[in-house]
Amino acid sequence: MKGYSLFVFALGGLLASCGGDRAKISGRLACSDPDTVYLESVSPTGNSIIDSAKTTKKGDFKFKVDLPQGPAIYNIRCDGESIPLLLAAGEHVKVNSVGKLSRNYTVEGSEGSALMKELSRIMVEGVSALDSITGRYTQLEPGQDSLRRKIASDYARQFYKTKREQIAFIVGNSGSLAAFYALYQRLPNDNVLFNGEGDVVYYRMVADSIETRLPDSPYLVPLRRQIQDMSAGNAFQQLLAQSDKIGVLNYPDLELPDMYGKKIRLSSLNGKVVLLDFWSAASDRSKMMNAEMKEFYDELSDRGFEVYQVSLDSSKPLWVTTVQNQKLPWVSVCDFRGAESPAARIYNIRSVPTNFLIDRGGNIVARDVYGAVLLEKVRALL
Repeated sequence: MKGYSLFVFALGGLLASCGGDRAKISGRLACSDPDTVYLESVSPTGNSIIDSAKTTKKGDFKFKVDLPQGPAIYNIRCDGESIPLLLAAGEHVKVNSVGKLSRNYTVEGSEGSALMKELSRIMVEGVSALDSITGRYTQLEPGQDSLRRKIASDYARQFYKTKREQIAFIVGNSGSLAAFYALYQRLPNDNVLFNGEGDVVYYRMVADSIETRLPDSPYLVPLRRQIQDMSAGNAFQQLLAQSDKIGVLNYPDLELPDMYGKKIRLSSLNGKVVLLDFWSAASDRSKMMNAEMKEFYDELSDRGFEVYQVSLDSSKPLWVTTVQNQKLPWVSVCDFRGAESPAARIYNIRSVPTNFLIDRGGNIVARDVYGAVLLEKVRALL
Protein backbone atom coordinates (compact mmCIF):
# COMPACT_ATOMS: atom_id res chain seq x y z
CA MET A 1 0.00 0.00 0.00
CA LYS A 2 1.24 3.45 -0.94
CA GLY A 3 3.05 5.28 1.82
CA TYR A 4 2.56 2.52 4.35
CA SER A 5 5.42 1.61 6.65
CA LEU A 6 5.83 0.39 10.17
CA PHE A 7 8.60 1.43 12.51
CA VAL A 8 10.48 -1.85 12.88
CA PHE A 9 13.59 -2.67 14.83
CA ALA A 10 15.93 -5.57 15.45
CA LEU A 11 17.45 -7.48 18.28
CA GLY A 12 19.71 -9.08 15.69
CA GLY A 13 21.85 -11.86 17.01
CA LEU A 14 20.53 -11.44 20.56
CA LEU A 15 17.09 -12.89 19.84
CA ALA A 16 18.41 -15.27 17.23
CA SER A 17 21.11 -16.81 19.40
CA CYS A 18 20.97 -20.42 20.32
CA GLY A 19 19.55 -21.65 23.57
CA GLY A 20 16.53 -20.57 25.54
CA ASP A 21 12.92 -21.35 24.73
CA ARG A 22 11.71 -21.88 21.22
CA ALA A 23 8.70 -21.09 19.05
CA LYS A 24 7.73 -22.45 15.65
CA ILE A 25 6.25 -20.64 12.68
CA SER A 26 4.74 -22.32 9.66
CA GLY A 27 2.16 -21.56 7.04
CA ARG A 28 1.42 -20.83 3.42
CA LEU A 29 1.95 -17.51 1.64
CA ALA A 30 1.31 -16.50 -1.95
CA CYS A 31 4.75 -15.00 -2.60
CA SER A 32 5.58 -14.21 -6.21
CA ASP A 33 9.16 -13.54 -7.26
CA PRO A 34 11.40 -14.34 -5.52
CA ASP A 35 9.63 -17.18 -3.72
CA THR A 36 11.42 -16.50 -0.43
CA VAL A 37 10.00 -15.69 3.01
CA TYR A 38 12.15 -13.71 5.44
CA LEU A 39 12.10 -13.63 9.22
CA GLU A 40 12.89 -10.19 10.65
CA SER A 41 13.56 -9.55 14.33
CA VAL A 42 12.11 -6.46 15.97
CA SER A 43 13.39 -4.29 18.84
CA PRO A 44 13.91 -0.59 19.59
CA THR A 45 17.31 -0.48 17.87
CA GLY A 46 16.71 -1.26 14.19
CA ASN A 47 15.56 -4.07 11.90
CA SER A 48 17.48 -7.18 10.91
CA ILE A 49 16.70 -10.18 8.74
CA ILE A 50 17.78 -13.20 10.78
CA ASP A 51 16.52 -16.09 8.65
CA SER A 52 14.96 -16.95 5.31
CA ALA A 53 13.11 -19.90 3.84
CA LYS A 54 12.30 -20.97 0.30
CA THR A 55 8.62 -21.69 -0.18
CA THR A 56 7.33 -24.88 -1.73
CA LYS A 57 5.30 -24.80 -4.94
CA LYS A 58 2.21 -24.36 -2.79
CA GLY A 59 3.83 -21.53 -0.83
CA ASP A 60 4.52 -23.50 2.36
CA PHE A 61 7.30 -22.33 4.68
CA LYS A 62 8.51 -22.81 8.27
CA PHE A 63 10.89 -21.33 10.83
CA LYS A 64 12.16 -22.23 14.27
CA VAL A 65 12.91 -19.30 16.59
CA ASP A 66 14.89 -19.21 19.83
CA LEU A 67 13.48 -16.91 22.51
CA PRO A 68 16.29 -16.57 25.07
CA GLN A 69 14.79 -13.54 26.83
CA GLY A 70 11.06 -14.10 26.79
CA PRO A 71 8.37 -12.95 24.33
CA ALA A 72 9.67 -11.14 21.25
CA ILE A 73 8.39 -9.39 18.14
CA TYR A 74 9.13 -10.53 14.60
CA ASN A 75 7.98 -9.75 11.08
CA ILE A 76 7.34 -12.30 8.37
CA ARG A 77 8.34 -10.53 5.14
CA CYS A 78 7.38 -11.45 1.60
CA ASP A 79 7.15 -9.42 -1.62
CA GLY A 80 7.96 -6.19 0.22
CA GLU A 81 5.11 -6.64 2.73
CA SER A 82 5.15 -7.88 6.29
CA ILE A 83 3.08 -9.70 8.89
CA PRO A 84 3.88 -8.79 12.51
CA LEU A 85 4.07 -11.59 15.08
CA LEU A 86 4.47 -11.59 18.86
CA LEU A 87 5.94 -14.93 19.82
CA ALA A 88 6.07 -16.65 23.22
CA ALA A 89 7.88 -19.83 24.22
CA GLY A 90 6.23 -23.07 23.17
CA GLU A 91 3.93 -21.52 20.58
CA HIS A 92 3.43 -23.03 17.13
CA VAL A 93 2.11 -20.18 15.05
CA LYS A 94 0.39 -20.85 11.76
CA VAL A 95 0.26 -18.00 9.25
CA ASN A 96 -1.62 -18.15 5.96
CA SER A 97 -2.28 -15.49 3.34
CA VAL A 98 -3.63 -15.18 -0.17
CA GLY A 99 -2.89 -11.97 -2.05
CA LYS A 100 -1.86 -8.85 -0.13
CA LEU A 101 -0.22 -9.95 3.12
CA SER A 102 -1.27 -6.94 5.18
CA ARG A 103 -4.96 -7.38 4.31
CA ASN A 104 -5.62 -11.08 3.82
CA TYR A 105 -3.78 -13.14 6.37
CA THR A 106 -4.85 -15.38 9.23
CA VAL A 107 -2.84 -16.31 12.30
CA GLU A 108 -3.44 -19.15 14.76
CA GLY A 109 -1.70 -20.50 17.84
CA SER A 110 -0.51 -17.22 19.37
CA GLU A 111 -2.51 -14.81 21.53
CA GLY A 112 0.12 -12.11 21.10
CA SER A 113 0.15 -12.48 17.32
CA ALA A 114 -3.65 -12.19 17.29
CA LEU A 115 -3.24 -8.82 19.04
CA MET A 116 -0.71 -7.81 16.40
CA LYS A 117 -3.24 -8.70 13.69
CA GLU A 118 -5.80 -6.40 15.31
CA LEU A 119 -3.21 -3.64 15.41
CA SER A 120 -2.37 -4.26 11.75
CA ARG A 121 -6.06 -4.00 10.84
CA ILE A 122 -6.34 -0.59 12.52
CA MET A 123 -3.28 0.66 10.67
CA VAL A 124 -4.25 -0.72 7.26
CA GLU A 125 -7.74 0.81 7.45
CA GLY A 126 -6.41 4.13 8.70
CA VAL A 127 -3.70 4.34 6.06
CA SER A 128 -6.13 3.41 3.31
CA ALA A 129 -8.44 6.26 4.34
CA LEU A 130 -5.54 8.73 4.52
CA ASP A 131 -4.25 7.62 1.12
CA SER A 132 -7.69 8.26 -0.35
CA ILE A 133 -7.83 11.76 1.14
CA THR A 134 -4.30 12.50 -0.09
CA GLY A 135 -5.33 11.41 -3.59
CA ARG A 136 -8.17 13.93 -3.57
CA TYR A 137 -5.76 16.64 -2.47
CA THR A 138 -3.27 15.99 -5.27
CA GLN A 139 -6.02 16.27 -7.91
CA LEU A 140 -7.01 19.82 -6.93
CA GLU A 141 -6.62 22.62 -9.46
CA PRO A 142 -4.98 25.97 -8.61
CA GLY A 143 -7.38 28.36 -6.93
CA GLN A 144 -9.49 25.72 -5.18
CA ASP A 145 -8.45 27.05 -1.78
CA SER A 146 -11.71 26.38 0.09
CA LEU A 147 -11.78 22.77 -1.09
CA ARG A 148 -8.09 22.48 -0.22
CA ARG A 149 -8.81 23.56 3.38
CA LYS A 150 -11.73 21.13 3.63
CA ILE A 151 -9.61 18.19 2.47
CA ALA A 152 -6.87 19.20 4.92
CA SER A 153 -9.49 19.14 7.67
CA ASP A 154 -10.68 15.71 6.52
CA TYR A 155 -7.10 14.47 6.69
CA ALA A 156 -6.66 15.85 10.20
CA ARG A 157 -9.86 14.21 11.42
CA GLN A 158 -8.87 10.85 9.96
CA PHE A 159 -5.38 11.17 11.42
CA TYR A 160 -6.74 11.67 14.92
CA LYS A 161 -9.41 8.99 14.46
CA THR A 162 -6.66 6.49 13.68
CA LYS A 163 -4.66 7.75 16.64
CA ARG A 164 -7.62 7.38 19.02
CA GLU A 165 -8.06 3.77 17.89
CA GLN A 166 -4.37 3.16 18.54
CA ILE A 167 -4.70 4.76 21.99
CA ALA A 168 -7.60 2.45 22.80
CA PHE A 169 -5.43 -0.50 21.75
CA ILE A 170 -2.48 0.67 23.84
CA VAL A 171 -4.55 1.41 26.94
CA GLY A 172 -6.32 -1.93 26.69
CA ASN A 173 -3.16 -3.96 26.12
CA SER A 174 -0.49 -1.90 27.90
CA GLY A 175 1.13 -4.97 29.47
CA SER A 176 1.73 -6.63 26.10
CA LEU A 177 4.65 -6.04 23.75
CA ALA A 178 1.96 -5.46 21.13
CA ALA A 179 1.34 -2.09 22.83
CA PHE A 180 5.07 -1.40 22.60
CA TYR A 181 4.89 -2.06 18.85
CA ALA A 182 1.84 0.22 18.55
CA LEU A 183 3.78 3.17 19.96
CA TYR A 184 6.08 3.21 16.93
CA GLN A 185 3.56 3.01 14.09
CA ARG A 186 4.03 5.38 11.18
CA LEU A 187 1.52 6.76 8.70
CA PRO A 188 1.95 8.02 5.11
CA ASN A 189 4.80 10.53 4.69
CA ASP A 190 6.53 8.87 7.65
CA ASN A 191 4.41 10.68 10.23
CA VAL A 192 4.75 9.18 13.72
CA LEU A 193 1.48 8.77 15.61
CA PHE A 194 3.00 9.08 19.08
CA ASN A 195 5.63 11.79 18.99
CA GLY A 196 3.89 14.76 20.58
CA GLU A 197 4.65 16.31 23.95
CA GLY A 198 1.63 14.71 25.59
CA ASP A 199 2.27 11.27 24.10
CA VAL A 200 5.02 10.44 26.57
CA VAL A 201 2.29 9.30 28.99
CA TYR A 202 1.56 6.31 26.74
CA TYR A 203 5.23 5.36 26.60
CA ARG A 204 5.32 5.50 30.41
CA MET A 205 2.12 3.47 30.70
CA VAL A 206 3.52 0.71 28.48
CA ALA A 207 6.94 0.78 30.15
CA ASP A 208 5.43 0.49 33.62
CA SER A 209 3.15 -2.37 32.58
CA ILE A 210 5.89 -4.28 30.78
CA GLU A 211 8.22 -3.83 33.75
CA THR A 212 5.57 -5.41 35.98
CA ARG A 213 4.90 -8.39 33.70
CA LEU A 214 8.27 -8.80 31.93
CA PRO A 215 10.93 -7.13 34.10
CA ASP A 216 13.81 -8.76 32.19
CA SER A 217 12.51 -7.92 28.71
CA PRO A 218 15.20 -6.49 26.40
CA TYR A 219 12.58 -4.06 25.09
CA LEU A 220 12.35 -2.26 28.42
CA VAL A 221 15.68 -0.40 28.62
CA PRO A 222 15.44 1.18 25.13
CA LEU A 223 11.83 2.12 25.89
CA ARG A 224 12.88 3.93 29.08
CA ARG A 225 15.59 5.69 27.08
CA GLN A 226 13.00 6.72 24.50
CA ILE A 227 10.89 8.28 27.25
CA GLN A 228 13.86 10.33 28.43
CA ASP A 229 14.78 11.46 24.92
CA MET A 230 11.33 12.34 23.58
CA SER A 231 11.16 15.79 22.06
CA ALA A 232 8.79 18.47 23.30
CA GLY A 233 6.49 18.20 20.29
CA ASN A 234 5.97 17.19 16.71
CA ALA A 235 5.66 19.94 14.08
CA PHE A 236 3.33 17.95 11.87
CA GLN A 237 0.88 17.20 14.66
CA GLN A 238 0.89 20.85 15.67
CA LEU A 239 0.08 21.85 12.09
CA LEU A 240 -2.82 19.42 11.93
CA ALA A 241 -4.13 20.59 15.30
CA GLN A 242 -4.26 24.14 13.99
CA SER A 243 -6.13 23.16 10.83
CA ASP A 244 -9.63 24.62 11.27
CA LYS A 245 -9.00 24.49 15.01
CA ILE A 246 -10.00 20.86 15.19
CA GLY A 247 -10.09 19.60 18.75
CA VAL A 248 -7.81 16.66 19.53
CA LEU A 249 -8.90 13.83 21.80
CA ASN A 250 -6.06 11.66 23.03
CA TYR A 251 -8.47 9.03 24.35
CA PRO A 252 -11.39 7.02 22.90
CA ASP A 253 -14.52 9.14 23.24
CA LEU A 254 -17.75 7.77 24.73
CA GLU A 255 -21.38 8.86 24.49
CA LEU A 256 -23.76 7.15 26.93
CA PRO A 257 -27.16 7.97 28.45
CA ASP A 258 -27.73 9.10 32.02
CA MET A 259 -30.68 7.87 34.10
CA TYR A 260 -33.00 10.29 32.29
CA GLY A 261 -31.95 9.05 28.85
CA LYS A 262 -29.85 12.11 27.99
CA LYS A 263 -26.69 11.13 26.16
CA ILE A 264 -23.51 12.70 27.55
CA ARG A 265 -20.15 12.68 25.79
CA LEU A 266 -16.96 12.11 27.71
CA SER A 267 -15.39 14.79 25.50
CA SER A 268 -17.92 17.35 26.79
CA LEU A 269 -15.68 17.52 29.89
CA ASN A 270 -12.63 18.62 27.87
CA GLY A 271 -10.50 21.13 29.74
CA LYS A 272 -11.16 19.51 33.10
CA VAL A 273 -9.25 16.85 34.99
CA VAL A 274 -11.50 13.82 34.49
CA LEU A 275 -11.69 10.47 36.22
CA LEU A 276 -13.22 7.95 33.81
CA ASP A 277 -14.52 5.32 36.22
CA PHE A 278 -16.02 1.93 35.33
CA TRP A 279 -18.07 0.36 38.12
CA SER A 280 -21.10 -1.78 38.96
CA ALA A 281 -23.86 -1.28 41.47
CA ALA A 282 -23.62 -5.00 42.17
CA SER A 283 -20.00 -4.61 43.30
CA ASP A 284 -19.50 -3.81 46.98
CA ARG A 285 -15.95 -2.60 46.27
CA SER A 286 -17.29 -0.20 43.63
CA LYS A 287 -19.75 1.26 46.11
CA MET A 288 -16.99 1.60 48.68
CA MET A 289 -14.84 3.49 46.16
CA ASN A 290 -17.81 5.78 45.46
CA ALA A 291 -18.10 6.67 49.13
CA GLU A 292 -14.37 7.35 49.24
CA MET A 293 -14.44 9.63 46.18
CA LYS A 294 -17.37 11.62 47.53
CA GLU A 295 -15.22 12.69 50.47
CA PHE A 296 -13.02 14.85 48.25
CA TYR A 297 -15.20 15.39 45.15
CA ASP A 298 -16.85 18.57 46.48
CA GLU A 299 -13.48 20.13 47.24
CA LEU A 300 -12.00 19.33 43.84
CA SER A 301 -15.01 19.77 41.54
CA ASP A 302 -15.02 23.53 42.08
CA ARG A 303 -11.40 23.61 40.87
CA GLY A 304 -12.02 21.73 37.61
CA PHE A 305 -12.28 18.05 38.55
CA GLU A 306 -15.06 15.82 37.23
CA VAL A 307 -15.99 12.14 37.26
CA TYR A 308 -17.49 10.41 34.22
CA GLN A 309 -18.74 7.17 35.73
CA VAL A 310 -19.77 4.31 33.45
CA SER A 311 -21.90 1.58 34.99
CA LEU A 312 -21.51 -1.92 33.61
CA ASP A 313 -24.82 -3.05 35.05
CA SER A 314 -27.63 -4.66 33.07
CA SER A 315 -30.36 -3.85 35.60
CA LYS A 316 -31.62 -0.28 35.39
CA PRO A 317 -33.55 -0.42 38.71
CA LEU A 318 -30.45 -1.61 40.58
CA TRP A 319 -28.25 1.07 39.02
CA VAL A 320 -30.69 3.95 39.45
CA THR A 321 -31.46 2.97 43.05
CA THR A 322 -27.77 2.77 43.94
CA VAL A 323 -26.96 6.13 42.31
CA GLN A 324 -29.81 7.76 44.22
CA ASN A 325 -29.09 6.04 47.53
CA GLN A 326 -25.41 6.97 47.37
CA LYS A 327 -26.33 10.48 46.12
CA LEU A 328 -23.58 10.40 43.52
CA PRO A 329 -22.91 14.00 42.44
CA TRP A 330 -20.99 13.41 39.21
CA VAL A 331 -21.84 12.27 35.67
CA SER A 332 -23.38 8.79 35.85
CA VAL A 333 -24.14 6.91 32.62
CA CYS A 334 -25.11 3.37 31.61
CA ASP A 335 -26.28 1.54 28.46
CA PHE A 336 -27.42 -1.58 30.42
CA ARG A 337 -25.40 -3.98 28.29
CA GLY A 338 -23.28 -5.09 31.20
CA ALA A 339 -19.91 -6.56 30.32
CA GLU A 340 -20.95 -6.47 26.62
CA SER A 341 -21.09 -2.67 26.61
CA PRO A 342 -19.06 -1.21 23.72
CA ALA A 343 -17.50 1.14 26.27
CA ALA A 344 -16.12 -1.85 28.17
CA ARG A 345 -14.71 -3.36 24.97
CA ILE A 346 -13.13 -0.09 23.84
CA TYR A 347 -11.27 0.29 27.15
CA ASN A 348 -10.70 -3.47 27.56
CA ILE A 349 -12.34 -3.59 30.99
CA ARG A 350 -11.83 -7.00 32.62
CA SER A 351 -13.04 -6.18 36.14
CA VAL A 352 -14.62 -3.37 38.17
CA PRO A 353 -13.81 -0.97 39.54
CA THR A 354 -11.33 0.23 36.91
CA ASN A 355 -10.50 3.86 36.25
CA PHE A 356 -8.45 6.16 34.01
CA LEU A 357 -7.27 9.63 34.99
CA ILE A 358 -7.32 12.19 32.15
CA ASP A 359 -5.53 15.54 32.44
CA ARG A 360 -6.75 18.91 31.13
CA GLY A 361 -5.00 18.29 27.82
CA GLY A 362 -6.95 15.09 27.20
CA ASN A 363 -4.09 12.71 28.01
CA ILE A 364 -4.58 9.52 30.00
CA VAL A 365 -1.97 9.91 32.75
CA ALA A 366 -2.83 7.08 35.16
CA ARG A 367 -4.88 3.91 35.50
CA ASP A 368 -6.44 2.28 38.57
CA VAL A 369 -5.59 4.98 41.10
CA TYR A 370 -7.62 5.26 44.30
CA GLY A 371 -7.68 6.85 47.71
CA ALA A 372 -4.78 9.06 48.74
CA VAL A 373 -2.86 8.34 45.53
CA LEU A 374 -5.78 9.52 43.40
CA LEU A 375 -6.28 12.62 45.54
CA GLU A 376 -2.59 13.51 45.25
CA LYS A 377 -2.52 13.07 41.47
CA VAL A 378 -5.70 15.08 40.91
CA ARG A 379 -4.46 17.95 43.07
CA ALA A 380 -1.19 18.00 41.11
CA LEU A 381 -3.10 18.25 37.81
CA LEU A 382 -5.50 21.02 38.86
